Order: sequence, then structure tokens, then C-alpha cells
Amino acid sequence: MSTATGKQEPPLPLRKPPGYRDPTISIQHPPPRKAVKLPPSFQQPKRRRSCCRIFCCCVCISVFILIIVFAVAGFLFYLWYRPRLPEIHLKSITFTKFNVTTTPGTGPGLDAQSTIDVVIKNPNQNFGIVYGRTHILLSAVNGDVNLGEQTLGGFNQGKNNVTTLRFATKVQKEIVDGKSADELMKGIKKKNLMMSAEIRSGIGLKQMIPVRVSVVCVGKMTLNQLQQPKCRIKLLNWFYIN
Repeated sequence: MSTATGKQEPPLPLRKPPGYRDPTISIQHPPPRKAVKLPPSFQQPKRRRSCCRIFCCCVCISVFILIIVFAVAGFLFYLWYRPRLPEIHLKSITFTKFNVTTTPGTGPGLDAQSTIDVVIKNPNQNFGIVYGRTHILLSAVNGDVNLGEQTLGGFNQGKNNVTTLRFATKVQKEIVDGKSADELMKGIKKKNLMMSAEIRSGIGLKQMIPVRVSVVCVGKMTLNQLQQPKCRIKLLNWFYIN
């Protein structure tokens, strides 16, 4: 570009674009931040999922192996010995006293005294049976009236053996309602009183912990005669096994 004097002016420098950086000038980066150490209470615990999984797998496998071993041992025991349940039934119930009286102010009351013989048979030829403490409860009117109870100590029964247990029950001035008193009196007169006997004990083999079972015998029983009441064995007070 020329002027009036004839001199040429130098060209104007070009404008730098936005964001341009001169390569000759070094860029200073900020110093790195130091890691902040948290107190132990804020630190996350190390996860050991692999160890927990291995431990759980080992426990599951061990339990599965034990179940298989016990199942095979039980099956072989059954094949070899052919175990059978003991046979339990009521032999006799004898009442030496049975009175229903009415007392003013208290209502009907029951005085009863009885002797109960229970026969237990072990039909197994190869092993004996161990019984824990045996408790018997005699009741009537669908279990609403208590006719007495007693507990005997445990005992061992030999193979292919028959054992008779004798219980002595007694109640005095047992308060009953008017309806139950009427049913007791009618049952005594007609000799068709419905009674039930419940026997609780533990049954097992020698050197083994007895398993709790209940034997429930229900039938028509007169004061001095039984009409073959049916007895059923209940395991762990849950389900019947005979």
C-alpha cells in the first residue's frame, strides 16, 4: 500500500484464531493431587467373595455326601435286620373308684382311681429296644375330663420280648361341667363310656438317643372291660407311622 510520499507501509499481521496456542511457549500443568487417607472406620473392607464361595461349596458338598452315606447305611440296615415297630396295646383298665358327686357352690366333681396295664411287644429277632420315661394320661368325654395320669421310668427291652407296664392313676375332686358330668353318669350306667389313653415315651435302639413318640389308644372302655381299643403310634407328635 502506498502513501502520498511514495513509501510502502508494512502489511498488518494476521489475527490469531480463537484457542490458538504458541508452540514455543511451554504449558505448565498443575501439580498432582495427593491421595487423601481415610480413617480406618471409613475404609471399605476387602471383599473375599472367592473364599466365601469356596467355603459354601465345600459345606454343601459335605452335607450332600453325609446325606448319601446315612441313606445308604439306613437302607443296608433295613435290608439286613428288617426292623419292625413295637406293638403297644392296652391290656386292661380296672377302676377301684369312680364317683361323680355334686357339691353346692363348686358344681360336679369326680373321684376316680384306676389301674392300667399296657403290653409292649418287641417283635424284632436281632436287637432290643430302649424306652425313655413313659407317661400315660387317661381321659373321657373327648379329652375334656381327666381321669388320672402317671409317669414311669425308662427301661430296656430285649429282642423278641413282651413287657407289661402297670400304671396307677388317681384324681380327687376333679371339677367337671354339668354336661360332662351327665355324659359320665350315662356312660357308667349304660357301660359304654368312651375313654382314651395317651402314652408318651421315647423309643430307640441301644447306644442311640430315643426318639419321642406318642401312642394314642381310643375305644369303648367300661369300668372293668376293654373292647380292643385301637392304638396308633405318632412320631415327634407330627404324623402317624402305623
